[in-house]
Amino acid sequence: MIALLLLGLCNSVHAQKEFKPYSEYSLTGGASISQMFIPDVPGSFQFVGSSFGGRFSYFGEKILGIMLELRYSSLKGNEPDVSNLSYTYLHTPVMTRISVPFGKSALSINLGSYVQFPLTYDSGLVMERNALLGLAGGLDFTFPVRRQFIAGVEGRYNYNLHSNSTSIDNLWASWIELGLVFTYSNKL
Repeated sequence: MIALLLLGLCNSVHAQKEFKPYSEYSLTGGASISQMFIPDVPGSFQFVGSSFGGRFSYFGEKILGIMLELRYSSLKGNEPDVSNLSYTYLHTPVMTRISVPFGKSALSINLGSYVQFPLTYDSGLVMERNALLGLAGGLDFTFPVRRQFIAGVEGRYNYNLHSNSTSIDNLWASWIELGLVFTYSNKL
């Protein structure tokens, strides 16, 4: 009897499909909402705008992968005191991606860090650093569109780890990104 159970277990293990590493190539786009602290103005101010870019994900394990991204964002002041101010930047997150399947769909948890490179900004904003470091985390929900094409919705929170200024300590920024993701996967 024990021999039959072991034989059945061995057959079921060998019958399972072996995992093969795969990659995903994505285009992303959506909205960004930022909170920024500005010198000589009390409180924080909201900036809104768009964000788009591309990303590469590699899954070396069944649910665990790494994600590299490059995004461009353009934001403008959304309140009377800052409505004439705007800035743009490149954002390069490197994140761990944990993708939990639910049938043919998946919920992914993305956690990691980023480097942000300010490109243009108005003189009322202080961006004395050429690069800003920070932490990011978010969720995305994906579903198949065709055999190797996937669509999804994504939300992410980003937080700079240091001031935008080299001389003023309290110039911080954080932002939320909400958007769509369109992916090609070489997973067979």
